[in-house]
Amino acid sequence: MFQFSEEKNSALGRFLLFQLSSLFLLTPLNSQNFSPKTIIANSEELILVTEVRSDKSRTEKVYGASEFLKKEYSPASTFKTYLVLSLIENHIVDPEEKIECADKHIPNSPRLLNLRDALFYSSNDYFEKVFPKLGKEKLDLTLRKIGYLENSKSNSKVEDWWIDLAGLKHGGKIKLTPKAVHSSWSKIFENGYGFSKGIMEEWENTLFWSECTDRSVRVYGKTGSWEGSFWFQGALVKSENDYIIYTILNRNKSGSRTGTINRFYELTGCKVPSLE
Repeated sequence: MFQFSEEKNSALGRFLLFQLSSLFLLTPLNSQNFSPKTIIANSEELILVTEVRSDKSRTEKVYGASEFLKKEYSPASTFKTYLVLSLIENHIVDPEEKIECADKHIPNSPRLLNLRDALFYSSNDYFEKVFPKLGKEKLDLTLRKIGYLENSKSNSKVEDWWIDLAGLKHGGKIKLTPKAVHSSWSKIFENGYGFSKGIMEEWENTLFWSECTDRSVRVYGKTGSWEGSFWFQGALVKSENDYIIYTILNRNKSGSRTGTINRFYELTGCKVPSLE
């Protein structure tokens, strides 16, 4: 029978160990199971993760630039998440109605966008066109109802945030800590706002990003880019009581909207949807 020499056996052992190590390093996050693995944050990056399991257990983890936790930043276009809630709550728009928008950052613009498209591409044009039907007073009522500014040191009154219509895209003068931004996002999937099932389903539909068949989950998300902050808020939802919530804040000078989207999908091991 053919046998490896001791030297060859040693070489084979090293080769197999290398192969196994490579497999471990290259395996995407969550490829083995639904729970997130330990995350190594990049420079100038903060990642908040909340995991809720079907057994009702809950874990909260923070990775990366912990100094960001003590500061307040513009929520950027993550604010549109709650603008959309107000539009839905007040029956201002038909979510399926398409409106022509000409945002320069959106591929193939001008193009027709419905409400979900407007959030996905973070259209400013769409929301500036529909906002006059809603108005600041009704939006303020929604923000007050959900306690959006409760943890803000910079905004003692809900009404103080407004600048002008152009500032709507990033929430005007609103400044929030990353934990406050994360908490508001998490509550959507906890149904922590007390809205009807119909409103919540419609709201979540507008936040849908992709199906992640490898994880058997639906992916929800919202981007935000303003004042050197690049946000991505994501949710991997397996069931009503089994989901993981992410908030990524990248303040690296080389950061970008697309880069932060890709970072989220890299962490979760899901396929990035077409951004065209």
